[in-house]
Amino acid sequence: MMAELLSDAIAAFKSNGVPVAHVRFHDTPEPPYAEAYLNETRNFGSDNRTHKALASYDIVLHAIDRDLALEGRIEAALDAAYVGWDKKGGYRGDADLVTTTYMIEVYER
Repeated sequence: MMAELLSDAIAAFKSNGVPVAHVRFHDTPEPPYAEAYLNETRNFGSDNRTHKALASYDIVLHAIDRDLALEGRIEAALDAAYVGWDKKGGYRGDADLVTTTYMIEVYER
């Protein structure tokens, strides 16, 4: 089952004390924090109408050090909300932060 809304996925982060912004914060909080980026949509339609829009998002968790316990809680919350996810790790050298990117797909309508 797929989450109905992006808000289901964002709630999984917020329920673990992680603030989330769409694209960027105007005033960046102290880590950990997350930013959500729309990659693309794949729309399903007929008769020149879109009936369902499936959106692919990256939600990037920024932290000073990798926190496996926090990641586990976020992943459990995503699972509980029926948000399927994949993840990859990285490093943001300009801010000296470790990143964990969660790749999700949700319906936008």
